[in-house]
Amino acid sequence: MKLVSLLTIAVIHMMSINFAAAYYSWVAKVCRSKNRHPVFSATELVKASRVSTGTRQCARWKSQLHRIYQSQNDEISVTFETASNQKILNVQKGEILRSAMLKRGISPHNGRSRLINCRGLGTCGTCAVEITCVDGVHDHGNGNAVEPKERNAKERLRLNFPPHGGKDQSTNLRLACQVQVNGDIMVKKRTGFWGQGVDELAEEYESQLWFGEMEYILDDKSPSPPSPPLPPPSSKDE
Repeated sequence: MKLVSLLTIAVIHMMSINFAAAYYSWVAKVCRSKNRHPVFSATELVKASRVSTGTRQCARWKSQLHRIYQSQNDEISVTFETASNQKILNVQKGEILRSAMLKRGISPHNGRSRLINCRGLGTCGTCAVEITCVDGVHDHGNGNAVEPKERNAKERLRLNFPPHGGKDQSTNLRLACQVQVNGDIMVKKRTGFWGQGVDELAEEYESQLWFGEMEYILDDKSPSPPSPPLPPPSSKDE
């Protein structure tokens, strides 16, 4: 009877291992087919890291999961320049610039426009900022530092409508709510309610989340927050 019980426990254990490996592999496969990385919750990552690696399948899966974790936690730097100072923000690759700044206590809006703005819809134009690459190369042609590389339809419409669109305004002006950050960039904020100034930099303003997370509820592109550290696969897993 004891032997039967032990065999039953062993079988159940192996089934749970294979089920866990199959589940996470399936999630990764589905997400790859949609051309994006799977985003696991903290609980799932910790749970996954404890799965026994007694089979080659589990070893391959665990190694793959570790690479996925690393890709989810890529950090890049955004240098934000105002009349007050320069600050370097460490943001996740793929974050929308406006959301990334607000979450880190800095506003892409000037003064009262921190309250009176479209919350990321791309219609008000108050989050307009100048974006250049860290080496000074203009946004037009700086590789994959921002996405989209050129102004999208909303940006073209709003940034060519007064008070934006002046002949002296920088061609590097973008809407922070429409730009995903994929590489190190420099961001400058100009004066004016809409950030429409040409010569002078604006003062730095702290972010004011009047409506909490509703401030960036329209952001459906930024990745999930970083997951907790996941131990790398050991040599015995190979």
